[in-house]
Amino acid sequence: MPAVPLDLVSLYIKESQLREWLTCYKGRVDGSEPFIPDYVDVVKALIARFFYEHGDRLVARSSFDAITVVPSSGRPGAHPLEVILNDLPLTVPVVTLLRRGPGELGHNKPSVDGFVPFDAEADVQRVLLVDDVETTGARINSAACALTAAGHEVAGAFVVARRVNLGYKGTTAFWDDQRSQPFTWEHSPLINRRPD
Repeated sequence: MPAVPLDLVSLYIKESQLREWLTCYKGRVDGSEPFIPDYVDVVKALIARFFYEHGDRLVARSSFDAITVVPSSGRPGAHPLEVILNDLPLTVPVVTLLRRGPGELGHNKPSVDGFVPFDAEADVQRVLLVDDVETTGARINSAACALTAAGHEVAGAFVVARRVNLGYKGTTAFWDDQRSQPFTWEHSPLINRRPD
């Protein structure tokens, strides 16, 4: 299936403050990265501001009647991102439609059974998929595949940030170009800026 339309707040590289916020607002299950409670409010503010600035545009592009989070692979309970979304005054409900499936998911390795429906009897909905970080798109596109197979329609996806891997061909010039432009909530990330 084709990749879902993607919106995001910003880009980041591995060693950056944004990367630290997006990792430590939830910590790592294996304990390799700490949970820093103050970062929850930072991530919440980023998401709230993006939806404030771009919510009408997202709905106008392709309306949706539910928001669902791409679940983490080994995290028990509600995903920290789902908790944040439920704490925001959104006009669209946040619903759990997916759980991890038996398929192996990895860097640049999507899986048709990496996610399965949380409730096979859930009413069909038009869904905005949400995740905190995208690197290769394997997880978010695998989640879209599972939702589509369950009869839902994926209206689009939103991630807080897209990681740029400077070790990949051509990315250093791309990153340098992006960094040379000032961040604005209206036009960022700059890869989505359209010529006037």
